[in-house]
Amino acid sequence: MTEPGTYLFYTLLMVFMILLSRPSTRPVLDASGEQVSFPSYWGPNLLFIIVMYSLIIGGRYYVGIDYKAYLEWYLKLRETGVYPRDIEFGYRLLNEWLNAVHAHFAFLFIIIAFIQITFFYKSLARFPFIAPWFIFFFFTYLLMFSSMNIMRQTLAWFVLFYAFNLAFEKKYGWALLCLFFGFSFHKSIIIGALFFPLLRWDWFKNRYVQMGLLLLVTALAPTILALVLTLSAPIVSLTGYDYYVDNLDYMQEISDEGKVGAGTARALFFILDMVIIWFSADLKENFKEYDFHKYYNLYFLGALLDRLVYDNFILARTNDYLLNFRVLILSFLFFFFFNSRTQKLIKSVLGYTIALMMTAFFYRAIYNKAAETSPFRFLLLEDTLQERSQNIDE
Repeated sequence: MTEPGTYLFYTLLMVFMILLSRPSTRPVLDASGEQVSFPSYWGPNLLFIIVMYSLIIGGRYYVGIDYKAYLEWYLKLRETGVYPRDIEFGYRLLNEWLNAVHAHFAFLFIIIAFIQITFFYKSLARFPFIAPWFIFFFFTYLLMFSSMNIMRQTLAWFVLFYAFNLAFEKKYGWALLCLFFGFSFHKSIIIGALFFPLLRWDWFKNRYVQMGLLLLVTALAPTILALVLTLSAPIVSLTGYDYYVDNLDYMQEISDEGKVGAGTARALFFILDMVIIWFSADLKENFKEYDFHKYYNLYFLGALLDRLVYDNFILARTNDYLLNFRVLILSFLFFFFFNSRTQKLIKSVLGYTIALMMTAFFYRAIYNKAAETSPFRFLLLEDTLQERSQNIDE
């Protein structure tokens, strides 16, 4: 059983981030009461959160499955002067620079956390009013746990999110620059970027058609997956991940070993997706000035693919470039629920019910030590404990 301190730590971090972000969510209104802007978005509060988050999350100690691998590669570089594996040039250069200045390995994780949280808030700058809900779902949807495990890919997703924002505002040069930066840390970002041409149109308009598609994909997942793999093989080979397609049976064994509470998660997200679909037309109408349908396209494609690749962790990771937008869509949905002037009771009940379900899902993940992100340990405290143990032995 996980010690109570871990539950308290994650809860307090989430609450503090929500509370400290709130000043940046308050719009300036004109004399008629219309929203003008969010001039205080990049205030001291967000800068403090970014620094605090980077130091706290970056200063963790063996938290996350991939932490050990990242650490061992860095220490191997320090020992031999050569990075031990073929990896994206941006991430390799970061390691080599840190090694050149004889930096403690903690700085590697601090910088990764800094880049993640910086693009987190840069992405939300386009719609600051949903920031509190986005933070809530960042934790309860377990995207925060992913950021401490598949660190480079989650970093790339936040970069992709921001790049899409820039592209939707027709800032294509900056968008390409961001994509190049994300590519330098995880080349699979190309998979997410390839969907950009499909976002111009609203592909999913009818709620009943969407529900039917979701049910159909769920029922015929194995057959459809075989077809998808055949069609996507050239793209997978381009990104250098064709090994995983060639070894699907082995990947399936690994996925089966890592399943914890999979049935509960499937049921929960099926309910969430159905609720989102039911209110999708209202969301598209209320948030059309923010190109909502484009983000919705990404989310819904991801939700469909999720039913196909759920049982294979490698393919599921790839689909995260689409499915992670579920956090954004849920944030818009909850802002809509609690700021709507019609059917307020129904929407409030739905909102509170889903929020409780997500909170329970979050705490269950901590209890189950999902992705080895529990218990949470700080590097400084671990060093202190080791020193005390050595003194006692002496």
